[in-house]
Amino acid sequence: MQTKLYWSTWVAILSIPSFLLTACGSVPVGQFMPTLTNAPTRARSASPIPRQPIQTAAPVNPLAIAYLQAREYPPSDLVMEETLDAGSNYQRYIASYQSDGDRIYGLLTIPDKDSDLDGYAAIVLLHGYIPPESYVTTRDYVSSQDGLASSGFVTFKPDMRGHGRSEGEADGAHFSETYIVDTLHAISALEAYEAVDPARIGIWGHSNGGLIGLRAIVVTERVKASVFWGGVVGSYTDMLETYYPQIDFLQRLAPPVITEHGLPSENPDYWNSIDPFAHLDAVSDPVEIHHGISDSDVPVELSVSLYMALRDAGREATLFTYPGAGHNFYGETFDEAMRRTVTFFQKHL
Repeated sequence: MQTKLYWSTWVAILSIPSFLLTACGSVPVGQFMPTLTNAPTRARSASPIPRQPIQTAAPVNPLAIAYLQAREYPPSDLVMEETLDAGSNYQRYIASYQSDGDRIYGLLTIPDKDSDLDGYAAIVLLHGYIPPESYVTTRDYVSSQDGLASSGFVTFKPDMRGHGRSEGEADGAHFSETYIVDTLHAISALEAYEAVDPARIGIWGHSNGGLIGLRAIVVTERVKASVFWGGVVGSYTDMLETYYPQIDFLQRLAPPVITEHGLPSENPDYWNSIDPFAHLDAVSDPVEIHHGISDSDVPVELSVSLYMALRDAGREATLFTYPGAGHNFYGETFDEAMRRTVTFFQKHL
């Protein structure tokens, strides 16, 4: 597919200091190849052979991309739990669904206008990291959800487990599979919902939601278009070796995992098995990426790295950078990014 890069994007990228662009070179895409060893042979002997302990298979890593691709995410009913005040041209509800035995809640919007097609296009909004005790379903990401809901899409912002009323523990997305599992079950619930066209489902993710969304699009082909704002979308090599000092939260989360598995450069088999960058050939949908150049929480280099890796893999990707913008988009930056996002989803969903 033809990779697109708008003129405004080149202007924005050229405003990045030369040392930054030098650091954002193409990221090699590795393939996880398990090592196979032959069982040792034993010479025949008349003497009794001591019973050997039963050899069990290595435990399955539930975060491995191959495992997530192989498992199932059965649909459940999308249950309307509470009716909220209506939006400008859409209805708002607290809805819930099932994800691996946990009930997950979220904010659902449905347009007032009837769909002209076989149901509405739907967008799953993936929220970024917010301390669970501070997260409020009806407050966080309301502007982003309104921008999409008022444009005629069904939108559903699931509260990842441990947030809001959602059951389960808040594990994070970097070293746990739980949020991606919640997301894939949310997609299944929307596909089964009568108001939604199951062939037109997209993903919007901000910050940590970008990482969850990136995992989703390498795990399933059911997502037809994806947009990431300020996403934590670099490879594990990017995040743990190249830009590690710049990402505060990884300094808190990563040390136990590094102690167990080593760094990506030391143990590439393990890290490639869980890294979406090693599986970008599985991406089938177009991707649009937005990032503020002055983002002090998530380096813009991560979005540049993803864009270049998708381009190198022959996937359709567009990158917009915003000089002076930080991690959260406000004012004119928000309006411009939302206009581009709506146009992108209208084209591809």
